[in-house]
Amino acid sequence: MTKNQALTNFLLDYCKKVNITIEQLYHKSRRRELVEHRMTLAFILRKSLGMKYQEIAEALKRNHASIIYQVKNMENFISVYPHIKRLHNVADETLLEHKEYLVEFYNSPISSQLEREKKLVEILLDNNYKLKSKIKQLKKELDGVKN
Repeated sequence: MTKNQALTNFLLDYCKKVNITIEQLYHKSRRRELVEHRMTLAFILRKSLGMKYQEIAEALKRNHASIIYQVKNMENFISVYPHIKRLHNVADETLLEHKEYLVEFYNSPISSQLEREKKLVEILLDNNYKLKSKIKQLKKELDGVKN
């Protein structure tokens, strides 16, 4: 799968879940509903995949300045408008379904977070093993003191 196919599949899946067409998403319409969908997608692509503003603009067929504005203001919109929070959740869930294909093409915070979590799990498992060994050793010492 290519970079563009992975991104297009993500966008198509999102559109399907929110009952709009990809043509509506790309259309130059300024209808509030469509602007909110584009804003949500721009925010998710920037924050979760680490895409550049220009890449997002090309993917959504918009100007990069519009994308900068949308990403900058999205956190406020999420906290104020419950329906935008729902759109964000849908986009986030859709991204998670497509992350294995998208993460390989972008410098994604998701992939670096997964790597950090894997290392953390390895450290915790190693510490767990050391603690179990120490407990066994202390039990043996206590059994020797009792006898």
